[in-house]
Amino acid sequence: MIMLSNISWSNYAIAVIILLFLWYVFVLLKFYFGSLKELLHGKRKFRVFRTGTKKNSTESSDLFSEFREPFDTLEDGKELFSKLQSAIIESSQTNLSAVEFRNYIRFILEAYPYVKRSSLREKINALMVSECEKHPQLILTYPEMDGLWDEAIS
Repeated sequence: MIMLSNISWSNYAIAVIILLFLWYVFVLLKFYFGSLKELLHGKRKFRVFRTGTKKNSTESSDLFSEFREPFDTLEDGKELFSKLQSAIIESSQTNLSAVEFRNYIRFILEAYPYVKRSSLREKINALMVSECEKHPQLILTYPEMDGLWDEAIS
């Protein structure tokens, strides 16, 4: 008993804090040694906060389920251009008027709102203008083609 009476409360608190610190270091090394090793060797980036829980990710996937992945836009752009090419060929064969042709193109563009908002819009405009130059009755200028995108209801 004499030994315990010689320890002050401040020494006791310091000893408890040191023991707690050593315990947490032991637990950290025991359960997270692999992750710490990867972090120290630069194989993994240090992140303080996770990007979300499983509950939040399912809610956000439900919330944004109407939006597509960005790589789908490229596939949509290719599909749109092939449809526009076939529309040009079909319109030249059936001798559609300029107004009917523009309405037909506008109708096709309405089905691709993601391409309308992407950088592929300019490329498709340029390709459409060059394709329309091959058919004299279906001449579209770049501003007219850009205007068809804006007129398309989305």
